[in-house]
Amino acid sequence: MRLLVLHGPNLQLLGARDGAPGGRLADLDAALRARAGELGVELEVLQSNHEGVLLDALSDAREAVDGVLINPGAFFGSYALKEALELVGLPAIEVMLRPPARESVVAEACVLQVHGATGGFDPYLQALETFASGVFTPGPSKTLGRKKPTEASPAASVKPPGKSLGRASPKSAEKAPLALVPAKALARVAPGKTLGRGAAPAKPAAEGGPGKTLGRGARASATMSDLLTRALVRQKVSERLAGTLGDEALAAWARSRYEAVQRGAPAEQGQRALLEESLLRLTLSHLPATRLSDEQLVDLMTRLDEG
Repeated sequence: MRLLVLHGPNLQLLGARDGAPGGRLADLDAALRARAGELGVELEVLQSNHEGVLLDALSDAREAVDGVLINPGAFFGSYALKEALELVGLPAIEVMLRPPARESVVAEACVLQVHGATGGFDPYLQALETFASGVFTPGPSKTLGRKKPTEASPAASVKPPGKSLGRASPKSAEKAPLALVPAKALARVAPGKTLGRGAAPAKPAAEGGPGKTLGRGARASATMSDLLTRALVRQKVSERLAGTLGDEALAAWARSRYEAVQRGAPAEQGQRALLEESLLRLTLSHLPATRLSDEQLVDLMTRLDEG
C-alpha cells in the first residue's frame, strides 16, 4: 500500500513557537515514516502553503497511490481541494491536530475524519493505522487495485472512537481522546449529519443483545430490529447479489447502520469489530477506487459466516 500525505499551509511552523524538541513537522514526518515502515506502507509526503501545489500533487499521484491522508490546515474551507479529492476518487482521511473552529469543507470528500485535542501526532498515526488495517481494501487480501505490495504487511486494528493509540506523543505523554467519525463523503450516498465533533464521546455500546441502555438520549432498551448481526449484513449483501438492492442503496444502508453502532446501538455479541469493518467496506463499495465485485461480496459473506 502506498499513501499520499498532504500537509496544508503553515504546518512547516509546527512546534516552532513552543520551542520544545520533538514537536516539529520534521518530527511528525519521521514518526509517520517509522510507523509506516512497521506496517509495510509506503508514504509520499508533501507540505505546501499553496493550494495549487496540493491540487497538482493529488492529480499527479492519483494512479500511483491507494489513499490520501490530508491535513488541509487553513484550507479546510477549500472547495477546490474538495473537488479534487472527489475527482481523484481515492479513499481519503482528513486529519487535524485539533478540531477546526468551523466545519471542514474538505471533509465532505473524505471517508473519515480524525481530530486530536492536544496537538499531538496521534491523529496522523491513527489515520495511518486505519489505512493499514485494510478497512478500505476491496478484498480480504487485495490492495486497492493499483499496486500489489511486495510482501504481506501486518494489519493494525482500527481503534475505537474516543481512544488514543496508547503511545506518548513527542510533545506530551498525556493522552486526549481522538474523534474518528465518518466524514461527509459518505453523506453523498445518504444525506445526514456527521457524528458531531463537538459532542462528548459516547460510551462504548455493550455487545450483548437487546435490553442494554444505549446512552446519548436514546431509548432505554433496544428492540430486536436495533440489533446488528452477521445474518442481517449477509442478507443485505445477498440482496445486492440478487439484484434487488443497488450499489448506492447498499452503501447507504451500511453507512446508517455503522453510524448507529457508533452512537451506541447494540451489535451481535463478540462480533462488533468484524461487523464494523464489514459495514465500512460496504459503505465505500460504490466508490470507483473501492468498489466491490460480486466475487468480493461473496468473500465478505464467507468471512461473516466464519466469524
